[in-house]
Amino acid sequence: MINNNNFFPADTDTLKLILEAARINSAHLFDPYLAVHSSNIEPLPHQISAVYNQMLTRNPLRYLIADDPGAGKTIMTGLYIKELILRNNIKRCLIVTPGSLSEQWQDELLEKFDLHFDMLTEDNILREKNFSIARLDKLSRDNELLRPKLKISQWDLIVIDEAHKMSASVFGKKINFTQRFRLGQLLSRITKNFLLLTATPHNGKNQDFRLFLSLIDPDRFGGVTRDSNIKGRFTQIRRLAPLP
Repeated sequence: MINNNNFFPADTDTLKLILEAARINSAHLFDPYLAVHSSNIEPLPHQISAVYNQMLTRNPLRYLIADDPGAGKTIMTGLYIKELILRNNIKRCLIVTPGSLSEQWQDELLEKFDLHFDMLTEDNILREKNFSIARLDKLSRDNELLRPKLKISQWDLIVIDEAHKMSASVFGKKINFTQRFRLGQLLSRITKNFLLLTATPHNGKNQDFRLFLSLIDPDRFGGVTRDSNIKGRFTQIRRLAPLP
């Protein structure tokens, strides 16, 4: 006679927990908009289109979202991050923002998406914080404490808010590289996915814009060329669904 008790020696509560974890881990296969349905938001059509039709289809994502203030760039970013987490495609994420916006980002990600991000300080070690928010000027000016640790870190996704602040300017044959731009170059090298957010990507100078795009793709846009008309030359950079 077969003793059925020997087939499942594990604790039943533990088995249920394992099965529930497996179900949640595969939920995105049955609900393609899982992040939308599990967040405290009501996204607009252009936000859903940006995340699910454009951003999630690119691997890796090296992207610029250039849209008007109030278009919901934070919503798009939160949806994208949460969808990557639910699909088990991201373990470490760093968001770099102007100092005045850091707490706002932290609060919105928690309240709207249940995403917990730690505020990066001198007491935190980058390797120990998998989901962090850092102040732009803190990183760009600190060359002795945080920057060395940043250089040896690796991230699945880095997001830059108000990314136009990481600018470089062309004067004749000379390029003026700011500390913020150098920081952008560093951040671009230590992450697989790189997302820039801004409402003002272009200052009217095509050469400056080309340098800005080099943060996303240095091989394609790096350096200064005689032909500064780059309109229509790039595919991964586009303006997403402007507001009516």
